Amino acid sequence: MGAQQTEPTSAARALDGAVANAISRARAIPVVAQAIDLLARQLPANLTYHAKSHTDDVLAEAMRYATIDGLSAREVELLAIAAAFHDTGFVKSLIANEALGADFARKAMRLAGTYSEDEIALVEQMIIDTTLVELPNGPQQIPSTKLSRYLLDADLSNLGREDFFDKGELQRRELGIDEAHFRKRSLQLLTAHRWFTDAARNIRQKKKDENLLLLKSLVEPSEGHAVLSFDRVGFLAKLPLLLNSSLDTRKVIKAALNELKTRIGAEAATIFLFDRADGTLCFWAMQGPDNDQLERSKIPASRGIVGWVLEHQDPIIVNDAQNDPRLFREIEESTGFHTRNLMCAPLTVRIADRIGAVEVLNRMPGDFSPEDLEFLTQFAGQIALAIENSQLYESVKQHSRNLEILDQRKTEVMKLIAHEFRNPVQQIGSSASALADPQKAEPAALASARGEILAGVERLETLISEIRNLSFATSADFAVTRAKVGVAQLLEGVVRSFAQSAAGRNISLTQAVTTDAVAVEGDSDLLSLALSHLVSNALAYTPDSGHIQVKAFRNGGMIHIEIRDSGIGIPEEQQKLIFEKFYRLEASPFGDRARQMCLGLGLPTVQAILRAHGSTCNVASTPGKGSVFSFALPGADG
Repeated sequence: MGAQQTEPTSAARALDGAVANAISRARAIPVVAQAIDLLARQLPANLTYHAKSHTDDVLAEAMRYATIDGLSAREVELLAIAAAFHDTGFVKSLIANEALGADFARKAMRLAGTYSEDEIALVEQMIIDTTLVELPNGPQQIPSTKLSRYLLDADLSNLGREDFFDKGELQRRELGIDEAHFRKRSLQLLTAHRWFTDAARNIRQKKKDENLLLLKSLVEPSEGHAVLSFDRVGFLAKLPLLLNSSLDTRKVIKAALNELKTRIGAEAATIFLFDRADGTLCFWAMQGPDNDQLERSKIPASRGIVGWVLEHQDPIIVNDAQNDPRLFREIEESTGFHTRNLMCAPLTVRIADRIGAVEVLNRMPGDFSPEDLEFLTQFAGQIALAIENSQLYESVKQHSRNLEILDQRKTEVMKLIAHEFRNPVQQIGSSASALADPQKAEPAALASARGEILAGVERLETLISEIRNLSFATSADFAVTRAKVGVAQLLEGVVRSFAQSAAGRNISLTQAVTTDAVAVEGDSDLLSLALSHLVSNALAYTPDSGHIQVKAFRNGGMIHIEIRDSGIGIPEEQQKLIFEKFYRLEASPFGDRARQMCLGLGLPTVQAILRAHGSTCNVASTPGKGSVFSFALPGADG
């Protein structure tokens, strides 16, 4: 019996020794040591859960599972690097940190010069896979590689350990989430979670089951929501009537937002809408201090406390906003508004269908309470449904109008294509006939024929270039080569290329770049092509002696670029259609007629390029007064 009892102990000691050796070797890897040092020096001090100790823990757990399952030495090394770097993104941002961590790892591994591109890509993917994905049965991590399974099990190993509740409290403090809500959220995570490796399953499953039972016992008695006052319950009961009282949804929602602000006793309230096309949050409805400059402006969806709420889909109270690193200070700097405290709730109608968020700022007096947050959360649910219904209604109306107009233009488009190619072909053919017997033709006629052929070829090349550009920008393998692009240089190059054409018609073509609009992240050649199309269009529809300005400025962390002209403008019903393939406005009486007789592919090409950059082209126009084409890209700081 004695030998049978001591054998498991000996095996356990041998395993612990092997794991300790694996951890020691992992920490000695230069790239791993670099990550550990970065975390020790630069992680924000207020991170109570995602501190350096968490990375130490994940690294140790990953080495334990890898040792038990007998991974190769190279696999263990790559796993160690991913474990060391998986939280380094928190050095730069508390939001979307996985991609930043992957970027840190990629740069470090390339600098080391001992890893292949495939190995670097594998480590990047492992880190990206630590992202929690919202699924119908709860938040989960999804591995896409063999080694990702080990990193994910290590990252969430505390779900099956004795320190589960201690670690959970550290995370709750870090996030600033109400305790009851955090427990319910943790229960969703624990219920949906499963181990991906045999090693983790064998070691951690039993304790995970015990933690799950205990957490359920804590959550179920407190399932009831915070008790709302009769005034607030009554307001929520009447809210659907208010939201359905007018087809002007934005107007009634602003009224409801004002009622919310008053009943909570707050200084301001804002509704942000998420724009999937360019990945930004728009200030859609506001109540509070006079901030007209913010309404309709945008901020990156990955920034600020609102961005955090959009990503995590959790309502939140922040009663000490100035000391919260997630606060987006550029807005305060541009408006002079001082945020003392706030609460924010997501606008969601279905799982993973994110509309935006609603934020309430500066309770007067005191701090926001759990009842305030419950009130806001219930308000947000009704507002989200009203906004979605309004968007669906407008979408159907616009789609119907577009189909009607496009149907009218279908025959015209076919005639256009035939006409645009037939003209230069006929031009070349008739001129070629004159060259067939040059001895019978006058020298002047021969020169004219050669000129006509060259003009016809140039026209065909222009048409083919339009088709090729759009085909390239919309192809499946279209990729943007991203780099830091100087905004002033970008605008200057485009303006210079059209300077002669503008001067020939006495059109003022200028550029203006504010000092804070330094650089964007993107493909310089493609952005130049998009801007060239926009300036070319402006020239085509601007009268002689008119003016065109290409302008760049910074607002809310985004670099906005505008092409503003004094042209003939665009009717409202055509402003959405101009981005459709082969759709074009009536020919302008200004400028070079050959340049205007295009296939209607320039603006679709612009839109395809900008969408590949995570942006979108917008137009604002008044017939007879000109047009403004604009887009926004995140600033490339540093």
